[in-house]
Amino acid sequence: MNRNTKLTIVTSMLVGALGMGTALAATALPPLPKMVQNSYWKDIGQRLTYIQEGHKGPVIYDFIDPNCPYCHGMYDEEQPLIKAGKLSVRYVPVAYLLPSSTPEAAAILQSPHRIQALQHFEELAAKSFAAPLGPQGPVGLPQAKALPQTLHALRVNMAVLQSTHSMGVPAILYEGKNGTTGLMPGMVSRGELLTIIPNLK
Repeated sequence: MNRNTKLTIVTSMLVGALGMGTALAATALPPLPKMVQNSYWKDIGQRLTYIQEGHKGPVIYDFIDPNCPYCHGMYDEEQPLIKAGKLSVRYVPVAYLLPSSTPEAAAILQSPHRIQALQHFEELAAKSFAAPLGPQGPVGLPQAKALPQTLHALRVNMAVLQSTHSMGVPAILYEGKNGTTGLMPGMVSRGELLTIIPNLK
């Protein structure tokens, strides 16, 4: 069984929790409601707990759950753009797809070296999703007992995700050059990201 077939199996397991489609019209997305405009972009930067990769190009927020196969696919699509200095991504962990999501997210957020922990996690995830899955999702991913502050951070991250009216992960938030905050729900390809980068602030 190849990786694509296994990804399809994972998708069928999680589709109810994901609550989203993968089709995306990246250049025709409406802005978020007016109630979240103006100070919204600055406000979420102060509220969210995230891991940033890249320090050049426009910044986007990418909401991820450790047990979301599309999130791992998105990570792979974003990496070349980050390495080329075209994009900076702030990965925002949430934990709701499976019971193991919380301890897995905690293993990343509680690491003293979050970027390295995230990168290591993604390397393991690529192998885990390519292997037979158990009832709890992929196996072999790092876990840690979530501290109270970690649980609080995950709840805040989830509350912000819900405020965007997104139905699942991955979900990307970006700020356009006109100052409005936009939402890109679902899986986004590298090509689709390249089409919107010139329009990002």
